[in-house]
Amino acid sequence: MSDENNIKTENALKDFLKKYKTLIISFLIILIVLTISIIVFKEYKEKKNILISQKFNSAKILVEKKDINTASKILEEIIYKKNIFYSPSSLNLIVEKNLINDKNKIISFYDEILSIPGLDKETKNLFTLKKVIFLGDQISENDLLVNLKPIIQSQSIWKNTVSNYIYKYYLSKNEFNKAKNFKN
Repeated sequence: MSDENNIKTENALKDFLKKYKTLIISFLIILIVLTISIIVFKEYKEKKNILISQKFNSAKILVEKKDINTASKILEEIIYKKNIFYSPSSLNLIVEKNLINDKNKIISFYDEILSIPGLDKETKNLFTLKKVIFLGDQISENDLLVNLKPIIQSQSIWKNTVSNYIYKYYLSKNEFNKAKNFKN
């Protein structure tokens, strides 16, 4: 009886394999192609990241050698690549070393950084704050609040810093009642 069950099971398996042979082979081919594609894509991203890293390091060397124009072009190119690490680092270097004097261009760089997909919320909040600070006295009260209120209303690590910045903004404008709202 057991041999009969084994034979029935074997026949059922053979029938199943014959019936779905094309489907099984297609599934395996798709699985192999998908696996290879994922591996190739990861390699591509890694090589791209290494290339951006090398460009960033060369730009830093150019800054040290006072070749500001070439360094600025490289850093600008990196910003537009929207790399999660090197694009914000490039903007930080540009601002820190005052490599570009065009404020509108710098503001567009901040906007570019803020539009990077996958950039974590706290980094976006930090760059929103940096953008507002960069604008300084040129920012209107409305723009200041539109940009910074979402940070204040969140649980961001930048909440207290932003609140303090708005407090000082109002103090500098001699608007003491408004400043009082942001003191604590």
